[in-house]
Amino acid sequence: MFKFVVLLSAALAFAASASLRVNPDELHVIWDTIEKDIRVRQQEAELEIRNLLEPLRILVDDAREKLANDLQEANAVIQDEIRRIEQEPHGRDIARCIQQAEEELRRVDDELVQEHNEAFERIQREAEEEVQRAIQIASSIIDEIEEFGRRVESCRDVECASELDVEIVTLYERIVRDLDGALEIANEAALIKLGLELDQAQLDHERYEEGTRHLLEEVRACVDERV
Repeated sequence: MFKFVVLLSAALAFAASASLRVNPDELHVIWDTIEKDIRVRQQEAELEIRNLLEPLRILVDDAREKLANDLQEANAVIQDEIRRIEQEPHGRDIARCIQQAEEELRRVDDELVQEHNEAFERIQREAEEEVQRAIQIASSIIDEIEEFGRRVESCRDVECASELDVEIVTLYERIVRDLDGALEIANEAALIKLGLELDQAQLDHERYEEGTRHLLEEVRACVDERV
């Protein structure tokens, strides 16, 4: 590994020297060294990006599970209040009032679950699209270096070799930036932005309490109704 690093450094230093003239054989040596480094970097970057997809989906599944647990706990509080009202002495049949309250509570919960599931699906889709965009950036580098390699292979004179020698440095530096950028895009989407948006899409307890408070007021009005 140390030997390869030395060769890479030497190749880049040699290629960076615009005053040096190189022949096609020397160009091949320089390109072979740099191409190997680019391919290793590309493979590692693409693998790292692809490996974010599964944790991304796990985070979304965990968010769904947390929502379900939070909603179950919040629902239980309202159910307990309905049961308490039901057990109070009323002197008349209040089954219709209780049934209406339970139906309304199910409706509120169903709408809330649907709303949050749509949000989770959107968040996951957008994060996966960004990761796929990063994968595309990383994978497109293979086409670039293969195209450049064909130019190296077709080079037959010192003038051509010297021109490509200078281009190699620019190509290498840009590819390294592109790979770093792709990793940044993927990490931002799958680890940072995703987590923030999933937290924001969780159960709004104040909103739920406000909605169910109205429900409890209605059931109380129903049972207190004079026939």
